[in-house]
Amino acid sequence: MRDNTPLTGRRSFGALLTTGLLTAILSLPAHAEYNPRANPVPGGVIVIELPNSIGEGVPEAYFRGKRVYTMNRAYNKRSDDRWVAWVGLSQNLGAGKHSLDIRQPGGKNRSVYIDVVEPEYNGEKRLASRAPLRTDLTSTQRQTIAKDEQQINSVIQNWSNGEPDSRPFLHPTNGKILKPFGQRIFYNQELVYNHNSVDLSGQRVIAPASGRIALIKDMFYQGTHVVLDHGSGLFTQYSHLQAVNFRIREGQWINRGEEIGKIGTTGKQIIFGKSFAAPITTPHLGFSVSLNGEYVNPELFLTPARAQ
Repeated sequence: MRDNTPLTGRRSFGALLTTGLLTAILSLPAHAEYNPRANPVPGGVIVIELPNSIGEGVPEAYFRGKRVYTMNRAYNKRSDDRWVAWVGLSQNLGAGKHSLDIRQPGGKNRSVYIDVVEPEYNGEKRLASRAPLRTDLTSTQRQTIAKDEQQINSVIQNWSNGEPDSRPFLHPTNGKILKPFGQRIFYNQELVYNHNSVDLSGQRVIAPASGRIALIKDMFYQGTHVVLDHGSGLFTQYSHLQAVNFRIREGQWINRGEEIGKIGTTGKQIIFGKSFAAPITTPHLGFSVSLNGEYVNPELFLTPARAQ
């Protein structure tokens, strides 16, 4: 992962669930537990209620071969078991109908279809030139970047059976958005820049939800970097930290609201056309969220920052 990634469309749609002729928009009671805001665009999130009845057991849902998070939502003791899935949509996903596969413990499987729509603005620039791309990166730097990306990807593709925090995400910095999620630049059809986080102002960083510390490491683009595993394929990441809370270690549990570290300027940034290893001059947090191994717009999870 590069610490650089897309403003997908900001339209907020109810996720569409279709099975045969059935089409329904998810409707949950007022006392329902936390959900991210649904936005069924590439880089967005779909939140849907799965078809399920009493006695069928705990379902597993898979999207494009990857398991997705499901939670139980019984309306009352007499109701059918209701299961809700959060589906992270890849930025590379095309618009149209896509299958969500549901597996029941007794072997009863079914598929439903979700509608992915085109964003109003996909945040992409496509450049073409006969000249090869100049990055000013050394071979050692390229190897470091590739190793960092491989390590992060191996972490966020993991599945742990823990239940994510059911409470709304806290704002990790209580700061403003300096740069939104989503800008991508292609050069001769090759993706060379991907801002898969939001840049946030502030001074200190707190855990927006409880989770296990999956990674603490100094990296080329991310600088001092922390990854939290919230369970069931939900991960958050924190880049450019000046310092990490000395009390936390890899493998430890961190509680919602506990300090992760201080915002800083560690790492590097891409300034396209100038440098692929430019120093970071403005202190900020690179905050990213991934579901079922896909980076999604963190703003869908954030509550507004409190007044400064």
